[in-house]
Amino acid sequence: MRKGKLIVIEGISGSGQQVKAGIVALHNTLVENKYDVVECANPDSGRAKELGITNLLNWPFGRTPRADFLFESAVRTEVFKNVVEPALQQDKIVLCKQSSVSSLANAWVSGYTKHFDVLRHIDKISRGFLFEDEIFPDLTIFIDVPAQEAFERIEDVLQIHHEGGIDYYNQMREFYLKEISRWRGVRIDASAGRHPEIINAEIWDVVKKIL
Repeated sequence: MRKGKLIVIEGISGSGQQVKAGIVALHNTLVENKYDVVECANPDSGRAKELGITNLLNWPFGRTPRADFLFESAVRTEVFKNVVEPALQQDKIVLCKQSSVSSLANAWVSGYTKHFDVLRHIDKISRGFLFEDEIFPDLTIFIDVPAQEAFERIEDVLQIHHEGGIDYYNQMREFYLKEISRWRGVRIDASAGRHPEIINAEIWDVVKKIL
């Protein structure tokens, strides 16, 4: 029987620093308040390696977004079954750095919209739907970084270029804003003008409500 809580921290491409900082601060606060915490990450090639999956390490990410989605869903099954579920049964707090929404967002922005309900169903299956009790987030926190700030960090600082330019970031952020309500979501303003301590305090306030 599930006892713990699953909290997912989400953000668009280019918000990695803010997402990571939010997870670190929240993890520390939970530990200070005597909660047992487990962290996991969005399924990708690195996570596959961490789970001991060796036959897909050279997966050609970016070549076919639909295939990327299928691979991420397969790895997500392993994460939820072998990491998330046991931790929840032990009454632990699971902090997941991005999960279903990020995969759906990438598929959407890449143009896979015609049969989007199929992608949603595949994601549900990866989280246990049809097989056992579906694992669903108790809370999803969207660390909202403005598209222009995310664009500048990725394109100008890291020199990673998306073909869609600034529109790519705008579309991804718009998808998150529309999607987040499906996932028991809360938006946290993480724009550059806000002090990290204020952002972290707001995150803790919403987390306390589900503990």
